[in-house]
Amino acid sequence: MSKRQNPSASAACQVEEKTKLAAVSGKSNADQPEKPAGSRGMDVDGDADMGEFEDAFEDEIEEDEILVEREEDSDGVEMLDEEDDEEEEDEEVAEKKRQVYLPGDILGEGEELQVDNSAYHMLHTMTTQWPCLSFDFVPDNLGNNRSMFPHTMYAVAGTQADRAYKNQVILMKWSQLHRTINDDKSDEDKDDDDINDLDEDPILETKTMRHQGGVNRVRVLQSYQSPLAATWADTGKVHIWDTKKLMNAFENPGTQVPASAQQPLFTIASHGNTEGYSMDWNADGRLLTGDCGSNIYLTTRRNDTGSNFVADRTPFRGHKASVEDIQWSPEEGSVFASSSVDQTIKIWDVRAANHGFALDVPNAHDSDINVISWNRKSRYLLASGGDNGDFKVWDMRKWGDSNGRSTPAAEFKWHRKAITSIEWCPNDESVLAVAGADDQITLWDLAVELDAEEEARHREAMVGSDGTRREVPAQLLFIHQGQQNIKELHWHPQIHGALASTAASGFNIFKTISV
Repeated sequence: MSKRQNPSASAACQVEEKTKLAAVSGKSNADQPEKPAGSRGMDVDGDADMGEFEDAFEDEIEEDEILVEREEDSDGVEMLDEEDDEEEEDEEVAEKKRQVYLPGDILGEGEELQVDNSAYHMLHTMTTQWPCLSFDFVPDNLGNNRSMFPHTMYAVAGTQADRAYKNQVILMKWSQLHRTINDDKSDEDKDDDDINDLDEDPILETKTMRHQGGVNRVRVLQSYQSPLAATWADTGKVHIWDTKKLMNAFENPGTQVPASAQQPLFTIASHGNTEGYSMDWNADGRLLTGDCGSNIYLTTRRNDTGSNFVADRTPFRGHKASVEDIQWSPEEGSVFASSSVDQTIKIWDVRAANHGFALDVPNAHDSDINVISWNRKSRYLLASGGDNGDFKVWDMRKWGDSNGRSTPAAEFKWHRKAITSIEWCPNDESVLAVAGADDQITLWDLAVELDAEEEARHREAMVGSDGTRREVPAQLLFIHQGQQNIKELHWHPQIHGALASTAASGFNIFKTISV
């Protein structure tokens, strides 16, 4: 039995005739009016251009207000009955013409995409002055497994500016993240949450630190007491930052941030001038970094204050090409996994005297393996995403049969371009989020198994309005679109079901009805 909503009802956009063009996460950039800097954001450092939240429906509301005013001024008589009847008829016709849009569907003449607000509990869009390739959430003291709106989140991101000296590390506080109001609901259908939620703009506050060179990747040590942030620079250096003092300034307004907090605690120079993208912290503060030259280095924190680090000069060798991603084991503190352009996944133990790998899966993909994610609940499951658009789930207990071969437990080829990010849900061992260069974020539940009756209904639902059948895996829960050139996504570790993603077009912060 499926424990999730049918995926055909969870694609977050609809096709309508003669509607304003809008992406899944809001309007397309071309349709957005230019707003004064800082109109929806506040940079606590005084940089009004650092970023802002966007209101996807702002001008539509204003247009509605203008029309009402003009009608009242024209003759002072409200023609409600006839207009209401006509509107109801129009809505019925429009509803018949609506259909769920799936990537690859061809839009007919006069058809445009429109966001389906009813598919989200929360959906917010934010832009920064410069695009960010990578970000990570910062742990807070607001509680775990929280669900009450409005939400507050903290995140660290790094920029890709047009000049090296303009780059920054940005600590962001996203607050007043209210539930998305579903205007499609009638007053009778709205529950108490809809009525009580306020239609207020989110607030963006930032603290910034100058960063020499573009930021390839950001990773934060998931410790509230010591939230160290590491940034992989395109200069070949890895910088470690203490974000605790900056967090204190958010939590205690008026707190002065010392100048030392805006400088790196430590810079790792083990990689020379070779840049990289792979990086991960483990719980005790050890940091692994992998570069484009196939080397992996370990940096160790010597005390709990985070002020003393030792960078190992002897690399872990075994990959034959760029190391694309690294993940520490959630169970064994000395074990980690890595993926590479050489199409292999390898397992290592930092205690090994020769710094060699302990286990590997050759030809795990038919292309570069861009990303991996180690399941935090079912710790024998590892997910991997390839440059050809496929992603696989591996049961590491079954790696290497009698012939030394390894077969994935599951494999999906839904995305049409490279997988750019993949991450298991921290609260549900079977749920996985995947981002692709095809501008899709997909949510999957690998526990879904349909019986014969459900399979028949699922296939019937996958027949389009033109009679063609659309092959959609039953495990696909949700498709989120609207961003351009998506680079990374993360589940929020303390807010169940909440995600954020970064792309060339900005950030999305959202929570779907499916998870």
